[in-house]
Amino acid sequence: MLESVSLVGRTLARGREDTEGAIGDLIKQPPAKPPRVEKIYLVKLDFQINENGPRLGVDMEEIDSSVLYRYRWVGNRKGSRPQLYLTTDNLDYLVGQALPNLRAAMEEMGRQDTRLYQGLLQITEHFFQKLPDGSPVLDPEKPGLAGEDFLAIAWEGTTGKPRERARDVIGKVADQVKKFALAGLGIKSSEAALWTVLFNGEPLATDPAYAAVVVRSREGAVAEGGQKSLRGICSVCGGENRPVTYDLSQLVFLKYYINDKKGFASGVSDEGFKKTFLVCSACFRSLLLAEEYIRQHLGLRIGQQIKFLVLPAFLIEPDMGREDLEAWAGRLRARVGTLSSAAVWLEKIAGRGGLETELAYFLEEQPQDNLALLNFLFYQYQENQSEFRVLGLVKDVAPGRISHLLRHSYRLAVNGEVLLGADHRSWWLDLTRVYRLIPISEGRRGAEHKKLLYIYEALLGEQPVNYHFLIRQFVALAAIFQTGRFAGTNILPPQAGYEELEMGRRILQANLLLKFLREENLLEGGWPLASIPELEGLNGAMQDYLREMDYNGPATALFLLGYLMNQVGREQAEAGYKQKPVLEKLNYAGMLWSKVLRLSNMVFDQLRQYDILRYNEGLFAIMKKLFDAHREQWPFSPEENVFYILSGYAYATRAAMKAKVERENNADNRGGTDQ
Repeated sequence: MLESVSLVGRTLARGREDTEGAIGDLIKQPPAKPPRVEKIYLVKLDFQINENGPRLGVDMEEIDSSVLYRYRWVGNRKGSRPQLYLTTDNLDYLVGQALPNLRAAMEEMGRQDTRLYQGLLQITEHFFQKLPDGSPVLDPEKPGLAGEDFLAIAWEGTTGKPRERARDVIGKVADQVKKFALAGLGIKSSEAALWTVLFNGEPLATDPAYAAVVVRSREGAVAEGGQKSLRGICSVCGGENRPVTYDLSQLVFLKYYINDKKGFASGVSDEGFKKTFLVCSACFRSLLLAEEYIRQHLGLRIGQQIKFLVLPAFLIEPDMGREDLEAWAGRLRARVGTLSSAAVWLEKIAGRGGLETELAYFLEEQPQDNLALLNFLFYQYQENQSEFRVLGLVKDVAPGRISHLLRHSYRLAVNGEVLLGADHRSWWLDLTRVYRLIPISEGRRGAEHKKLLYIYEALLGEQPVNYHFLIRQFVALAAIFQTGRFAGTNILPPQAGYEELEMGRRILQANLLLKFLREENLLEGGWPLASIPELEGLNGAMQDYLREMDYNGPATALFLLGYLMNQVGREQAEAGYKQKPVLEKLNYAGMLWSKVLRLSNMVFDQLRQYDILRYNEGLFAIMKKLFDAHREQWPFSPEENVFYILSGYAYATRAAMKAKVERENNADNRGGTDQ
């Protein structure tokens, strides 16, 4: 797979082999705007030296793509590596180690003749001091930002090991500089997203020498043939007898080959260990470029916790340039993004042609669409800890599979609109909607992702899903709504007063998901009785729904029981109950067949008590007949019993809403005619 990813990088680099082109592909996305912040800025610290001594000026520029490129925003160096970038979102780096480290890197490269080096030399000599532990730090006293002996006083006020004390002092200096800059610019701390360095009004990051340092720092040992490079065979391209390295530490998202620990190597000797995985300089640069590009252009998320990359595996080397690749990636991201969450696409086409026409246009096949198979890499990444964990990998997904799933979701959504009312948006199944149907815990260490990935892998990789597993998840989902225990889960609490309505919508979506999987031949187990019962006596809409959902006799009986419970519940609500007592008769841990029978008898009594048996006698009779037909060998588990009862309850809630909307529409139409 790395070979295919490297191919993406080579295509990107084509015609941009120079340093300027290379750094252009390393530019990162702007930092996320904090809540309630409209604009974010790059703050410029202008170190000035004149006859009056050192002085610090400040300026700012609203962040857009041109600013990110001009000031070379490539992020920070990961982990414990020395910081040396001039544009950063962490001011501690600029007032601490970054500038002295960059100066040292320039000296190592022999670039003392550059404008960049001369500026760094002046700044570090006139503005910086060293703390007792040897750490460099900006002395705020020199440009007049603090009083006398600021650093000495700050050091005395810290405790712990020298390194910890130095970190605390640098933090205090950063606070002092930030306070000065924000006051001078009149902006809030949350609006200062990035910081950079100027010398006498000239931005140092725009110096061409800086781009060379950044590219070199990212390419690491392979760029210069250092201690971690040797001559050998490249594991990516297969090239022989060329400089290669086993140091992949500069990669972030593609660093899932652990090759710097001997225990993970096939050969334990030092000699053999180095041959575990080696990359030549050309392939390493390609991986570096592809990694950032894929992260920005083919990286998606589901909810707040589930992130994934779409990594293409080209079947043959594509004959395409950078622009073709970007167009191809754009179409792919749009389709996978719609499969991930259809809401944006549906919003985009609102008010245009018919949905089916728009979908056909959206999925129209292009000549280059099927050049690559797709690998879905689900991951967890802790930005601050530089921790990248692979959660799951679904390999070799044909692009046509994405189009197929989108078309199927569309058909189901339209069908749901006919059967259940509301619009197709309520019934469109995408990966985000599936995410909201499967309860998972979301803690500080991330989401309990395995249950979700099990379903995603099934949908994308055409693997079966266990029916009973899904039923247990759906009943657990209903229990969360019933008990109100949303905290710590991925289930969003509904607006107060809409709990029952929202629970019903989710249960109906769960039924549609079962139908979707059944039609895809991906549902494993369950449904022991396939025959659809005689539905005479039920209204047409209910018959249509039960047939579309392929309900067998026992499921239909439970569905009718749930429907009748809803009728009782409506009477209880009208009688003034805020919490309908009839719903409390359900045990969300599951109900044995014997308890289902007792519940049906209770519902019969409640129908009589509220004097609505005469309106529901026919439904009760059909339910009783179906119960009796399977009484001796009831096929459902306790969880299935609860799920299909809830399904009938949810259907009745939706049917009442649908009828109300139709009555209001008819009234409006009559009013319009009268006028």
